[in-house]
Amino acid sequence: ALYIGLSGLRANQQGLNVTGHNVSNVNTEGYTRQKIVLETNRPITVNKGIFGTGVNVSKVARFRDAFIDKQFRDENQLLGDLEKRFQAMNLIGGVLNEPSDLGLHNAIKNFFNSLQDLTTNPESSSVRTTVREQGRALARMFNQIWTQLDKIRGNKNFEIIDNVSKINEILHQVGELNVRIGASEALGKEANDLRDKRDLLLDQLSRLVDMAANEDPANGSMTVTIGGQGFVVIGKVNELEAHSENVEGKEVIKIINKEIGSEMKISSGELHGILDIRDRLIPDLQEQLDLLANTFIEEFNEVHRQGFGLKGGRPSPQTGMDFFEGTDAQTIALTPEIANDPGNIAASKSGAPGDNSNALELAQLRSKGVLNNEKFTFEDYYGGLVSTFGLESESMESQLANQEKLVEHVENFRESIIGVNMDEELVSMIQFEKAFGANARVITTVNDLLGIVVLLGRY
Repeated sequence: ALYIGLSGLRANQQGLNVTGHNVSNVNTEGYTRQKIVLETNRPITVNKGIFGTGVNVSKVARFRDAFIDKQFRDENQLLGDLEKRFQAMNLIGGVLNEPSDLGLHNAIKNFFNSLQDLTTNPESSSVRTTVREQGRALARMFNQIWTQLDKIRGNKNFEIIDNVSKINEILHQVGELNVRIGASEALGKEANDLRDKRDLLLDQLSRLVDMAANEDPANGSMTVTIGGQGFVVIGKVNELEAHSENVEGKEVIKIINKEIGSEMKISSGELHGILDIRDRLIPDLQEQLDLLANTFIEEFNEVHRQGFGLKGGRPSPQTGMDFFEGTDAQTIALTPEIANDPGNIAASKSGAPGDNSNALELAQLRSKGVLNNEKFTFEDYYGGLVSTFGLESESMESQLANQEKLVEHVENFRESIIGVNMDEELVSMIQFEKAFGANARVITTVNDLLGIVVLLGRY
């Protein structure tokens, strides 16, 4: 009877310890609520009767659901992907800066407006200077947008390197925790707090890359795969490698499986979002800008070469000069002839004084279909580029908002399972306290009875 009471004291004392541990970690990130699991001791047989021998704590259990963990990590991967893409699209939107008075669309408009002024006063040096400066501003705007997009693209390489470093650090920490958990549980000790740390790391990893985690029930070791390839297995940790390559004169960081040397196919997580911006969105925008700039250069120069400029206020021989040089948005610029002397702007088609026919033809390029099978003007084409980007950005914002709500919902549901509820813990504390007192009373009562028996034995 004394042992029965003692077993009750020990079990309820451990229950109080676990409850106190829960309460003290109520605000600890990644902590999982714990609970003691009680079972009866093995009974004994006395004079053909079976008598109980008290209670013992079989284990301290964690309130964890592997299926909910998987669902959270799957959704968390997509959230990380969308966040990175949306952040980059905000930056790109700032570079395009449309609609505004400072964007490329306004630069194209101002350039053609200056040409329209030239048609009314083709021999004015001030008007010609304005055309030159508006052309220079247009070329610089092309250059600036292209260069800023390229900087964003280049910065994605640094983000990739940083994320790869974070991923490798987490993989090694998970591998170390696998060893510690296995060693602890092999000795019959609970490793709940270590498991919490490992689960928190896996949650963080899921934000960065498409991963999956499966626990081996035999030894408690967690196997982690990335893109379907094993990176944490029993007794071994593999790494990702950020490998630098020169592609068409530019540094490109590729993600390599360090163990086998093959390039990884990343399909989700922040890493995928970064790669998508670097390898798809920005190159597509730059390609469209290059096409617009190249077409502008060729169409404008073709007309300009046919005209006559001014020398000393008089018509000059047919210039045959180009207005713009370069081949794309990165290289477009005024030719030295135009930059140094606005008199070389070919406004006349005949060379006669006051002739503005070539300036008219240059100005009419504004309304000419020159792109997309000669259906779009320069302004139409750039407007379509901006509009398409804007629609994709709005769609991304909507997807991100929906995904944030979904992740929040799954996280809240998971928290209702694993989180510490102070009301429940206070109830448990009272239960264990009363049970502890009752078992102490059992021991006191048995002790008193034994004292009486000893006294009776003296008579």
